[in-house]
Amino acid sequence: MTLRDALEAADWMQSLPQEARERILSDAHESYFREGEVVARKGEPAHSWIGVAEGLLRISAVYRTGKVVMFTGVPEGSWIGEGSVIKRELRRYDILAMRPTRVIHVPGSTFRWLLDVSIEFNHAVIARLNERLAQYIGLMEIDRLSDPVARVARCIGTLYNPILSPRLGPALHLSHTELGEMIGMSRKGVSTALRQLESEGLVHAQYGTVSVRNLPRLVNYEERDRG
Repeated sequence: MTLRDALEAADWMQSLPQEARERILSDAHESYFREGEVVARKGEPAHSWIGVAEGLLRISAVYRTGKVVMFTGVPEGSWIGEGSVIKRELRRYDILAMRPTRVIHVPGSTFRWLLDVSIEFNHAVIARLNERLAQYIGLMEIDRLSDPVARVARCIGTLYNPILSPRLGPALHLSHTELGEMIGMSRKGVSTALRQLESEGLVHAQYGTVSVRNLPRLVNYEERDRG
């Protein structure tokens, strides 16, 4: 898939007038990152809106105490960082590649020009900001769950957002290790939780892939009585 193809496939791109589409196609560029490489660092200026053409990113922050807080994953077809670009502020988190990843950059100047000239783009950005707020509230709730099975179920559920991750299909291409990094659990703990969810008919776990069988139940999975 060429850069042009990847941009044309973006849902927000398809609603824009031709002038705006041509400006984006002219200004956007791409870069490639190996597993573990930093795409954007906390404390640096937000120069671009970031999209994932291929691969997987994670949003996290490391605090002075050494604690690492994982906020969310950004799968293929998703975009991140619009808030920092709008406010022209320093990024408040690190963006890292969880596997070899191809990233698209829409420059901040282009992004803000689109806000000035396109009502369609404004609608798309507002929808993303609204969904991201709801997603982060959900992730805060997950972080407070004591049941590891519920944590894994809810984490999988939060990834399936038709606005933030429109290209995510039933087969979630995540290893147990990657899923564990997103939730703050060990690989072994994730594997145990997935076996329980599989026994309940909610997922089917294979090497490197989790196939979702019942998304509504995953999204609303309740902590089990462990008494």
